[in-house]
Amino acid sequence: MDEQTNIPAKAGSFLAGLAALGLAACLSGVHAQGLPKTAPEQVGLSPQRLNSIGDWLRSEVAQKKIPGAVLMVVRGGKLAYVDAIGQRDPASPAAMKADDIFRIYSMTKPIVSVAALMLVEEGKLVLEAPVARYIPSFGAVRVGVEKTDAQGQKSLELVAPVRPMTVQDLMRHTSGLTYGFFGEGAVKKAYQEASISAGGDISTADFVEPLAYQPGSTWDYSNSTDVLGRVAAG
Repeated sequence: MDEQTNIPAKAGSFLAGLAALGLAACLSGVHAQGLPKTAPEQVGLSPQRLNSIGDWLRSEVAQKKIPGAVLMVVRGGKLAYVDAIGQRDPASPAAMKADDIFRIYSMTKPIVSVAALMLVEEGKLVLEAPVARYIPSFGAVRVGVEKTDAQGQKSLELVAPVRPMTVQDLMRHTSGLTYGFFGEGAVKKAYQEASISAGGDISTADFVEPLAYQPGSTWDYSNSTDVLGRVAAG
């Protein structure tokens, strides 16, 4: 599901919000554990804006895009917002509860993103900086461009990126990296043939080159967060 995107320049605060919501989702059973409650405005949050998130989730349920969701926002060690929406199971009419347990994948992504944004707040990491500032080998990364000759034969040409991959690109999956198992293309085919997309004992470096897209040009769900974790780890 590749798609061209126009990303706002000031995406940092939006990313921080998404990451915080992801972390809240990780707090399984936090409501049942008796975390102190507070009014949103007491911890600097807008009740209206929080309610708008719940309204959006309800619209997703109404359109049958998701069966249900639990939204929890914690700030300053206090539970500022809880909303249980829809059903816990699309095959059952049972309503969602705040302490329902979920199987959730890719939850290291919001944790890594929050850690990276904390480093940004501390001035130790720059969103607009090239990834090569933190991982020098990324300075030589190339992009795979599919070429078709007059006979219809396809080949893969490696070219220099138009601009460097940035830390922000890693956060928003516009780095040019790919998992290899979504969509089509010569780069993804090469990943599949090399069994890189199969997982297992594979280092982050094995996912690096070639890039499937020019950095900043295309959203593609990828191992960008793995690389971000390497950046954050120093």
